[in-house]
Amino acid sequence: MSDPTPRTVRLFGPQAELAGRREIQVTVSPGRTTAADVLRQLGEAQPALAASLPGSRLAVDHEYADPDAPLRGDEELALIGLVGGG
Repeated sequence: MSDPTPRTVRLFGPQAELAGRREIQVTVSPGRTTAADVLRQLGEAQPALAASLPGSRLAVDHEYADPDAPLRGDEELALIGLVGGG
């Protein structure tokens, strides 16, 4: 296994406004860190995001990741807030 590596998670729209930034750094341990772990790290790094995270998904290389999916450590990561409405 590789050493933990810093990765950037991109934020958009209301979540970027809540966080006051468009990117947040997280730590990924290749093969061990999951998408759910990244969401947890985002909430710890930016408590203002915590309430929005249950309605959000992590996109990994432009596709929604399963919460238990392990990361390789070289992916493009983005936080996607799910929007409801009619």
